Amino acid sequence: SGINAEYGSSGINAEYGALKVDRPLQTIFDAAYPAPVIKHVTKDEEARAVGLKDQGNELMKQNKYEEAIEKYGQAIAITPNPIFYCNRAAAYSKVQRHTDAVGDAKEALKLDPNYSKAYARMGFAYLNMNQFKDAEEAYAAACRLDPANQNYKDNLDAVREKINAGPTNPLATGGMAGMPPGMPPGMPNLAGMDFSQILNNPAFMNMAQQFMQDPNMQAAFSSMAEQFLGAGGVAAPQPGQMPEDMDINAMMNNPALRQMAENFEAQNPEMMAQLRNQFRPPPGDGGGDPPSS
Repeated sequence: SGINAEYGSSGINAEYGALKVDRPLQTIFDAAYPAPVIKHVTKDEEARAVGLKDQGNELMKQNKYEEAIEKYGQAIAITPNPIFYCNRAAAYSKVQRHTDAVGDAKEALKLDPNYSKAYARMGFAYLNMNQFKDAEEAYAAACRLDPANQNYKDNLDAVREKINAGPTNPLATGGMAGMPPGMPPGMPNLAGMDFSQILNNPAFMNMAQQFMQDPNMQAAFSSMAEQFLGAGGVAAPQPGQMPEDMDINAMMNNPALRQMAENFEAQNPEMMAQLRNQFRPPPGDGGGDPPSS
C-alpha cells in the first residue's frame, strides 16, 4: 500500500510499459549479433583450392615466391585453410614481408589453435624483425605443441641466446648512424653478428691492417667511399639510405678483396670458421622448412 501511495499503480504500469518489446529477446540478440556466415565449399572447389596450394608449393621450390604468394591467396579465397595461410606466411618471409607473415600465421592459428608450424612461422618472422621476445613466445608455443621437434627447440635456444646476449650489435637495435637499417637483398642478415667478439680477435685485426696497407685494397675502398659519399657532383645519400647506383655485387666480387680473403682463410682457417658461424642463420629457421602438403 505504501508503494501504491507513493508512485501509484498506474505510474508503475506506465514506466514498465515503455520497456515492453514486441519480439522475443533471442530474436533481438540474433539480429544484433548475427552468426558468421559459413561458406559451403563443394568438393570441386575444395579440390581446386588444394590444386592451387600444390602449385604454390612447386613455385616455392623454384624460388618463385611472389608467384607462390598469389597461388596461396587464390586458394584462401576459395576456402580459408590453416595450411594455406601457413604456407603463404613462409612465402612472405622469403621476400622479407615479415609483418604479413605474422598476420598469416595468426590467421592460421584462428582456424587451428594447435598448429605448431604456424607458431614456428611466426617465430621466424619475429626473429627477422629483431622482435626477440615475441619470437621466443612463438617458438615456445611451437615447442609445447610439438615437444619432439628438434628444429623448434634449436630455434628457441638461438632466440634466447640473442636475448641473453643483449644489444651488442648496433644493427640489431636500429642500425648504425649513416648506414641503412636493412642490408640489400641477397646480403646476409647481420642482426645476430657478435661484432665485439670479431673485432677483439687478433687475427681479424691483423687482416684488417693488411687490407689497409695493400694498394689494391686502398683503391677498392676508395671506390666504395665514392659510392657512399658521392662523387663527380653527385649528392651524398642521406643517412639510412643506400645509394641508388651502389653495386654490391661488384664490391663483393672485387679481385683484390677475394684474393685477400682467400689468403686469410688459408692462414686462419679457425677464424674463417668462426666468421661463417656468425653469418650463418640459426639451424632450421622454422620458416624455411618446406611448405605443408
